[in-house]
Amino acid sequence: MTTHAGYRPTWESLRGHAIPGWFGSAKFGIWSHWGAQSVGRSGDWYARHLYGPQAGSGPWERRRSLRQYAHHKAEFGPPSEFGAADLARRWRAERFDPDELIDLYRRSGARYFVALAAHCDNVDLWDSPHPWNTTRVGPRRDIVGAWEKSARAAGLPFGLSFHNNWTWRWLDVAHGTDPETGEPNDGARPSPGADPDPAALYPPVHEPGVAPPPGQAVDFYRRVRAALDRYRPDLVYLDDMRLPFDEGSVVQAEPPSRLGLDLLADYYASCASGGIVTIKEVPPEDRTAVLLDCERRQLDAIQDQPWQFDTSDGEWFHCEGTEDFFHPRKTSRQVIHTLVDVVSKNGTLLLNIPQRADGTLDDHARTLLAEIGAWLSVCGEGIYDTVPWRRFGEGSTGLGDTRGYEGYNEGDRAYRFDDLRFTSRGSDLYVTLLEWPTDRHTMITSLGTDQAPTDSEPVQVTLLGHGPVPWQRTPAALRVDLPPDPPTPSASMIRISRPG
Repeated sequence: MTTHAGYRPTWESLRGHAIPGWFGSAKFGIWSHWGAQSVGRSGDWYARHLYGPQAGSGPWERRRSLRQYAHHKAEFGPPSEFGAADLARRWRAERFDPDELIDLYRRSGARYFVALAAHCDNVDLWDSPHPWNTTRVGPRRDIVGAWEKSARAAGLPFGLSFHNNWTWRWLDVAHGTDPETGEPNDGARPSPGADPDPAALYPPVHEPGVAPPPGQAVDFYRRVRAALDRYRPDLVYLDDMRLPFDEGSVVQAEPPSRLGLDLLADYYASCASGGIVTIKEVPPEDRTAVLLDCERRQLDAIQDQPWQFDTSDGEWFHCEGTEDFFHPRKTSRQVIHTLVDVVSKNGTLLLNIPQRADGTLDDHARTLLAEIGAWLSVCGEGIYDTVPWRRFGEGSTGLGDTRGYEGYNEGDRAYRFDDLRFTSRGSDLYVTLLEWPTDRHTMITSLGTDQAPTDSEPVQVTLLGHGPVPWQRTPAALRVDLPPDPPTPSASMIRISRPG
């Protein structure tokens, strides 16, 4: 068995890897989940759903794909004439300015940045070994390279996300037929002399549910490795429950591929910042070997190891639709509440900001970023570089039931005045009020002398953005008296300074 500078391609060896310190300090990152599907202006999974409903689709996917099919026919024509390959050719990114956007994200308070390298539509956003890449079709530009240069210049750790492991079971629909006319979709359309050949974009024809052969795993990891060698990312996001094509993967190969373990061993051995790879189902014993990523799914307890919560301001790709199966746009209040809750449980928030096909942001996104940045400029000291306290918070408002696709549980929760979240840094404890109490005081029961008899008395209690405030410690709680109005919108933060 090969050894990779101290790591072997086994889970036992890779558990010796540690999550780099920069990640636990950063707490907030921005993701550009942007690509050819933004041309449809109709949200995520567009390159699949433009072909209409597929056999075995559940109610949610059927409703959505019926809508996308009708939208696509009206906008571009039937999928027999204009399919996913044509979307890739149509994408131009003509107003993409990575320096301006990275500066905007940095000013919003982001401490790292992740760029999409390839989505399930199988288009690489860089000069890759794969013929369907953005230096050859669409923008005719190395999108990843442009992002990497700007992020590094701004001092932000840089990440890449890969989703094209899904292509085998996601773009096979291009070989089907139009659900209304019965005409073959564009995957079956002859393309003599086409460059690049659509046959290289779509997976080989296969029966639904058939496991991919080893060659699919080889191609996927060849492209991922080439991107890692070129851009040296600090974080690698793999969109899978387990390592792609291995046991438990959404595209488990036959036989299961062990190439993912080789990738981890090589990457960790060569990454100057230590390296992070994320997947979505990680048993506790493996949470240093890989980072747990939770898509739109908040956790209900402090985790022993850092983890990542990822979500989007609305759909993953730019969307102008308003139907109920599209994710609604977020408010800064919702994002700030999510950030505070996630950080209190040892997590980090990665927020996608959808871009238009031309590379620009709409007014909603810019306002959202400005409001998050304004809040962090006052309260960031209780977010960045913090660690969890002995409990994540107080209050009666829970996360609620999971709902929707893949058990998502994020939401715009109606927090109450007794809902608090805790973080700590050094001898300081930070208490975030998720709702402002109308009676102008908050009771922190975790700090009452009955609950914490060995805790030292505070030296000072400060409401960030306002200044010192009166307090009194009783057996039941630490009572903090507040001014008439909150100094910051969405959430207010108290710093409790204790003897060092």
